[in-house]
Amino acid sequence: MLHNLIWSDSTSRSYYICFGDVIAFDTTYKDNLYGRPIMPIVGVNHHHNTIVFATAIIANETSQSFEWVLHNLLEAMMNKSSISVVTDGDRAMQRAIKSVIPNAKPRLCSWHLSRSAQANIGDPKFTAAFSKCMASWWTTDEFDIQWHSVVSEFNIEKHPWVIEKGNTRHLWAQAYLTDHFFANIRSTQRCESMNASLAIALKHKKTYLDVVRAIEDGISRMRLNELKTDYLSSQTKPFQITKLVEFESHASEIFTRKSFHAFQEELQRETLYRIQEEIQSLSDECQYFYLKKYKEENRTFEISFDSRTETLNCSCRKFETVGLPCRHQLHVLKHLDYTYLPGSLIQSRWTKDAKFSAPSFVDLNVPQEIMQMARFTSLRATTSMLCYAASKIEASFKTARDEMKRLTEEFEISFGLNDSVNRSNVLNNVRDPQRKQRKRKRVTKNKVEKKIRQCGFCNGEGHNKLTCPQVKLGLNTSTHPTSTDFFEDRME
Repeated sequence: MLHNLIWSDSTSRSYYICFGDVIAFDTTYKDNLYGRPIMPIVGVNHHHNTIVFATAIIANETSQSFEWVLHNLLEAMMNKSSISVVTDGDRAMQRAIKSVIPNAKPRLCSWHLSRSAQANIGDPKFTAAFSKCMASWWTTDEFDIQWHSVVSEFNIEKHPWVIEKGNTRHLWAQAYLTDHFFANIRSTQRCESMNASLAIALKHKKTYLDVVRAIEDGISRMRLNELKTDYLSSQTKPFQITKLVEFESHASEIFTRKSFHAFQEELQRETLYRIQEEIQSLSDECQYFYLKKYKEENRTFEISFDSRTETLNCSCRKFETVGLPCRHQLHVLKHLDYTYLPGSLIQSRWTKDAKFSAPSFVDLNVPQEIMQMARFTSLRATTSMLCYAASKIEASFKTARDEMKRLTEEFEISFGLNDSVNRSNVLNNVRDPQRKQRKRKRVTKNKVEKKIRQCGFCNGEGHNKLTCPQVKLGLNTSTHPTSTDFFEDRME
């Protein structure tokens, strides 16, 4: 009997090489036929859009099942482990993560936490205050002060839920998660949106095969949208919104459209800051800048700048957490008359060439399978753009198709590849799991007889007005207005 199932195709595995640093998953959706939890394992690509690395269907939500999924995920991904994991807070899932990928930084879903706050405390004002504590870029000291203030304001210091969340604040408060890269993923809503699509596709009872097909259809739509976004990001130019023309133009050439818009938001906000003090260090040859925000004198941001390596480090740690330069770093660059972004502030996963910039192939310590997958990722990204452009007209389509066929045959001969697979020895002795038993309504003996429909024209039984014999004979026209009479009456 089939208990657990996980699958991931070559494209998803290649995406994991580029974007598998952060993953998110939950098991809130269950298939209709067997009642098994469906567990999409997702992340974000360089366009900040959802991508699916793998999907699992598990027998139950125990630590053993989750460990099985994570072990097989790592095996499929050549043992490359993620650095951060976002979950819905399931205890069994957390134990499995700690056991299989202990070095990954866990984060609890902000959406589930907000719902939990409303369910346990029941005060919308507290839920709003809790959400602010959860998302604000405070220091840990600032968070502790604000948290105690909120808890005291609502007089819930001894509430069990509040005590538990206070003890686990390192798993959900942005102040305690700063400096850990999460690719701006704060919730498992990316999984929830996929589950919503599945719920529509699997409205009626469906088998595992139907579930897999529905998931693959959803993934195909995601990849088609990604291909369109790739093309628009590389072939069009976004509007500039500041007077820093050269600076903004350089960023638009590097980042994807969505990443560039996030960069623009930070660039607009850099004008709210001023340099209060500038110090040249003699010991480490670095410059130190201390920034204050307009009308907010209670907090200072410290930025160190090393001119030898063009490295900027900010005390807000937003670059380390999100992967895009913060407003404080941009203000210092403007102060130093920079017209371009230094390489130290460009993280490749948010650039247009994220899928092209495969890992180095000269490192002999890298397993051959990972090297091949990395090359595959780079080639797939290149050919995707080729296919999209070549499909515009018939002539370019035929040229690209014929050339790709020629190259395929050439490489198959060179490497002795054989696409034929002997399927005669493949055994299919895996049985379906037991179907979930559903409660059925009891039918009472004194059930009311089904109402007999009557004709809307003559009120007779056994037919309707489309098959009414009186309509066919043209009878009773004086008592039943025609369609023309009806509209004339309504218009008066």
